[in-house]
Amino acid sequence: MKVWAIPSMEERAAAVGDSTGADEQCREAQRVALGRALEARSDDIQRICQGKFFEQSEGLSREEVARNSMWDITSVAVAAIANWLQTGGVAGHRDRDRIASLGSAAATRETVIPGDRAAHDAPPVEHRARSEVPAGSLSVALLTKLNLWWKDSTCLVLAEEAARLGISPSVLQSATDMVEASCNSSMVQMAKRYDAELQELHERLSHLALHDPLTGLANRSLLLAQLDKAIDRLARHPGGLALAFIDLDNFKSVNDVMGHAGGDELLMAMAARFASQVRPGDTMARFGGDEFVALFEDLTDPVKEAGALAERLHRAAGEPIEIAGEQVYMTASVGVAVVAGPDCRSGEVLARADTTMYAVKRAGRNRVAVVEVDKGQGPIRFAMASGLHRALERGELVLAYQPAYSSKESTVAGFEALLRWDHPDRGMIPPLEFIPVAEESGLMIAIGAWVLEEACRQAVAWRGTLRSDLRMAVNVSGRQLADASFPSFVGDVLTRTGMNPDMLVLEITESILLGEHTDYESVLRELKDLGVRLSIDDFGTGYSSLAYLRRFPVDQLKVDRGFVKDVAEHGDTRIMGAVVRLAHDLGLEVVAEGVETKRELATVKELGCDVVQGYLLSRPVPPSCIDQSLSKASGGKPSSLVMMTKLL
Repeated sequence: MKVWAIPSMEERAAAVGDSTGADEQCREAQRVALGRALEARSDDIQRICQGKFFEQSEGLSREEVARNSMWDITSVAVAAIANWLQTGGVAGHRDRDRIASLGSAAATRETVIPGDRAAHDAPPVEHRARSEVPAGSLSVALLTKLNLWWKDSTCLVLAEEAARLGISPSVLQSATDMVEASCNSSMVQMAKRYDAELQELHERLSHLALHDPLTGLANRSLLLAQLDKAIDRLARHPGGLALAFIDLDNFKSVNDVMGHAGGDELLMAMAARFASQVRPGDTMARFGGDEFVALFEDLTDPVKEAGALAERLHRAAGEPIEIAGEQVYMTASVGVAVVAGPDCRSGEVLARADTTMYAVKRAGRNRVAVVEVDKGQGPIRFAMASGLHRALERGELVLAYQPAYSSKESTVAGFEALLRWDHPDRGMIPPLEFIPVAEESGLMIAIGAWVLEEACRQAVAWRGTLRSDLRMAVNVSGRQLADASFPSFVGDVLTRTGMNPDMLVLEITESILLGEHTDYESVLRELKDLGVRLSIDDFGTGYSSLAYLRRFPVDQLKVDRGFVKDVAEHGDTRIMGAVVRLAHDLGLEVVAEGVETKRELATVKELGCDVVQGYLLSRPVPPSCIDQSLSKASGGKPSSLVMMTKLL
């Protein structure tokens, strides 16, 4: 009789353990085999996906589809699954991020087809206009389909290889589960990355919509929006704001000499310089070209603070800038509109600042002018134009006279008549504020006629008490020169007042004389026939050809204040020295205007300027001040100005 031995619990457990270990080893061997098989058929999976993509595409051949770089996604994903099957290592964040980044890139870039010459020779997408970018970028929907095609084709290949190799259902299931999880994870990662890039793109587009693409400063839209808000705040918080319109003088010459690349480099450098000068909370904008605008808010003393802030920008513009290894010196014309109340509109304030800036341009450039916008009265220019009609009748227009000195003889060589408006309510209004209004309203011819006659009358009156050879300089506007009857009017004034024609100097700014729309040569020759002297005012601001000095019958050059200041500060006298020598060779007298420091005075004297004029020697004064200081014993020098001539 056979006796069956009953195994103990320990023996039965050992037997089960041996079986489990063997099963696990078998499953591990099957995973490795399946992983190797999957890796070997990576190209098959790609071809299946490419076939699906080909069915969805239009106008592309199978070869063109196969050459597309987006298939890196499928190869990386297959490699990750095959690696997990062979080693048990789950795809790490690095692999998943790589899959996600490839998918994101494919969804946001154009599909470039290798071998297409037009595509290869074309510039990068970011350098082409939107209309030039070819269609073919993968949509998110198509990219999602690609993931699903990859999942289905990978599971299909796994099933085929499992059947061929005799892989157990449990191993196959774990592999397909991993493919499913990987597909879902990849799509989530790509969606997150795509959303992040879309958000970044949205922010970039929003920034571009409100900022200048070259300099990064605010553009016109953002500046006007900020100005509207600032004006609204004035209703709740008393105070003031100001808008400064800045235009770089003679910027065109930079483009002409250094090309547009050099001009852009200068604009970017100037923008950074301006941005560093404004206060936190202020807005610095570029309107295009060489026009910049600054918005100053929360001003407690609006006129004073706005003037100081604008002067800071003006000084910054004058600092040298290195472009392409060369030092470039620029100047700027700045017009500032100050607002102290909410009863105005942003467009009105901008127009006022713009007009003031152009008044600075017409007056010789390279300075700052500040005007106030009246509260609740609309644009101040309309009220001013109406007031100018009555100013002549009421005797509100007056002349101030600034002496000019002979640098060699240290005596008064003459005077320049400068127009002022003594308004009954606003006090003395500077010419930069009302001259543009007079020109635009058609009053400049009438006002200019009064100035000319009054200056000649005063010169004749002083002839008996000072000297008969003292000249009287009078500024002439473009509108006056464009009037065909102007030469005959000047002749009538000379006759009526008894003014010696040789003692009358008519000053014409260089920018007017070289304007593009009018030829003043015939008018100038008629004036010369009368015997008057002609002077080019603000010479050097235009950097124009000097050939016109021979073309026009001029007698005198008045070198611009900015030119004088630049030479004195930087010590490079070569250009100005050449101008003085050229003028003397042509028989022209040279006047240095705007001399304000002893260093500037010493420089212009050393360069051989014949006449000197500026605040260092004397400011413009009323005729009564000169009358009271007349002294024949001083050799024709007003006694109050004798101490000034000692500087000479």
